[in-house]
Amino acid sequence: MRQLLDRPRREILLVFAVAKVFQGVFVYAGYLLRGPLPPQTWPGVANWWLNPWTTYDSQWYLEIAARGYRELTAPFFPLYPLWLKICGHTDVTRALAGVIISNLAFLLALYFLRRLTQEDYDTPTARAVVWVAAFYPTAAVFGAVYTEALFLLFLVLAFTTARREKWAAAGFWGLLAGATRNSGPVVFAALLLDYLHARRYRLKALNLKPVLFLSLTLAGPLLFGLYLYFQFSDPLLSLKSQHHFYRVGFAWPWQPLCADLKNFCTGRNPNAVIPINLLFLSLIGYWVIRRRRALRPAYLFLLLGVVLMHLCYPRANSPHTIGLIRYLSVLFPFLQILAAGYVAATKKVKGAKILLPLAYFLVNAFFAFGFGLKSFLE
Repeated sequence: MRQLLDRPRREILLVFAVAKVFQGVFVYAGYLLRGPLPPQTWPGVANWWLNPWTTYDSQWYLEIAARGYRELTAPFFPLYPLWLKICGHTDVTRALAGVIISNLAFLLALYFLRRLTQEDYDTPTARAVVWVAAFYPTAAVFGAVYTEALFLLFLVLAFTTARREKWAAAGFWGLLAGATRNSGPVVFAALLLDYLHARRYRLKALNLKPVLFLSLTLAGPLLFGLYLYFQFSDPLLSLKSQHHFYRVGFAWPWQPLCADLKNFCTGRNPNAVIPINLLFLSLIGYWVIRRRRALRPAYLFLLLGVVLMHLCYPRANSPHTIGLIRYLSVLFPFLQILAAGYVAATKKVKGAKILLPLAYFLVNAFFAFGFGLKSFLE
């Protein structure tokens, strides 16, 4: 029992519990204070305590679990709704299953994220990354009927096992990640880069078997594409159906950024999400330019690959970068960057140990309240 509840595990459980209570207060406050929703907004499941945790994308996961796919729901990958279907028989029981799955997955993700960060950085950063993830601005979705917590867990496990050169296990977790979200090809390329890095990029040291194991990551999107082909005669329907969610075509990555910055500065769209998106992207830019050697090449590729996926296929209407903060929440290298930056700041800036967490908690409360309101703050 003592080994099961050693200090790191106790810290993780404490942070998890505090974060859930803290966010729950603001999510339910938003839920209780929200007024009538716009006609086009899905109200959530008919259960007062589950309702705040079912919003926006939750609708589509629950629909897929209940009735299968149609063209509109093709952008949502199948593993999470499959688990909802197995675990529940009504929208309420499926929503309950989704909340339980998300919370358990997030708790496990915190544990393995701390272990991986301990290997990548040091103990202070490993401790800080648990707080950073648990109180991330959009952390409310880690307890909702969303795929974020599950994907984060699979991603951390894939790279943890790759770090130990257990390539079959890395391919298995990569497969589950690729069946959960559409980032499978980027995850595969990043894992392959990690394998090459482990072999110091020497061709003579390469072996076909690890590459084949890592290729399992591609099985998720390939099998889903095969299903879409037989069901709808279009293996690329998950990409083409994005227009239902206002993503209509390719853009250069700077175009949505410049458009959002212009709209915010001119007052056309003073959405608070825009400056937070730009701030987080600036942090990534700084780290890539000034401290890129501190990141493993695979981490850098994963981070930039997913960010570019989002920026090159932006939302047609403003804010064009909406969702970026939430997408970054599942990229553990970014969480590590935030944690390492906090640790470095506390050593150089007086008062940073108090002021930075305070500001971070306030932003988390702001987003949690908006999540309860079903106001699109992500």
